[in-house]
Amino acid sequence: MPNFSVPKTVRNKFLDAFAPGPYFCFVCQNEDIIGEDGLCETCRRDILLYPSPAFLPPLDGLSVGLQYTDAAKAAVLRLKSERDYAYASFLAQYMTIPAEWHADLIVPVPLHPIRAFLRGFNQSALLASYLSGKYEIPFTSELLFKRRFTMQQKRLTQNARRRNVRNSFCAEPACKGLRIVIADDVFTTGATVYECAKTLKQAGAARVYACCAASPAR
Repeated sequence: MPNFSVPKTVRNKFLDAFAPGPYFCFVCQNEDIIGEDGLCETCRRDILLYPSPAFLPPLDGLSVGLQYTDAAKAAVLRLKSERDYAYASFLAQYMTIPAEWHADLIVPVPLHPIRAFLRGFNQSALLASYLSGKYEIPFTSELLFKRRFTMQQKRLTQNARRRNVRNSFCAEPACKGLRIVIADDVFTTGATVYECAKTLKQAGAARVYACCAASPAR
């Protein structure tokens, strides 16, 4: 297996508070007494864990942290649109990689180089990094690539999303025989994650799972 690295665990800023608030809530941004999760009591009620998400082949398993409520959506948008990287650690605290997956490696959903240049960072890579430190599983952004520039998925229908990402990824032969976890922020229809999983399987991955921060309730 290639020598992929595990980053040092980075402490979340809301876990570094040794005295009770007030601090700013991660969701509403209001100054309040917050818990170790970085939330005030009001916003904590809107943070709902996601129960046993359903999935289809080629995925071998799916784990989702939160239901995509207004609170979760606000956190995702602050990470993606406002580039507040602290929200990667906030969201990652709810993401779980089951021990029975016996994962060898974590890979983020990749961005096309043009998209990466325009956005300036890959939020899925940040989540993958935190998961790597949390579970001591190596991660890499050098195994799965976006080779075709595509439209943004959020404005497309379910069928259009599938067509949009079809054959848009490629994977390195180094994934052969590995049990890989794909990290992403939001699992909506699953079109992107399924296409990534298909690509990794075609390149020889033994098992492919997905771990996502949030998903709309079904």
